[in-house]
Amino acid sequence: MDEEAEYLETARADRSVWLMKCPPVVSRAWQAASASSSDAANANPVVAKVVLSLDLLRQEERPEEPTLQFKMELAQTNTGNTPKSYSLNMFKDFVPMCVFSESNQGKVEHKFDMEPHSDNLANYGKLCRERTQKYLTMTME
Repeated sequence: MDEEAEYLETARADRSVWLMKCPPVVSRAWQAASASSSDAANANPVVAKVVLSLDLLRQEERPEEPTLQFKMELAQTNTGNTPKSYSLNMFKDFVPMCVFSESNQGKVEHKFDMEPHSDNLANYGKLCRERTQKYLTMTME
């Protein structure tokens, strides 16, 4: 075995991070935005913003239900009918975990699943129909 022993960098292990599962269309939009800005001076482009809503009246009426709502809005969508806003559903119960890349990125504090926001259901429906139509034409050829 000629492998050298390497040490794991854990300097940021105590930092809290959010883990988010996102659809492939969102990942492609982020990659495109990042690639288009790589030529520019900004190394960390803004690809989306998260809007946090807190309903204080609902908290008084039903304290057992969550009052925090997360919505993500993409900064740009150049890919046809890609929805621009998404609801982020936060999990309350998840297994504690840490995130590793080339170095430890931190401890996962919140885990989210992403789905198209109700404002964009028409665009999401068009996107699904386009995808289905593309698949059907590929299989018929």
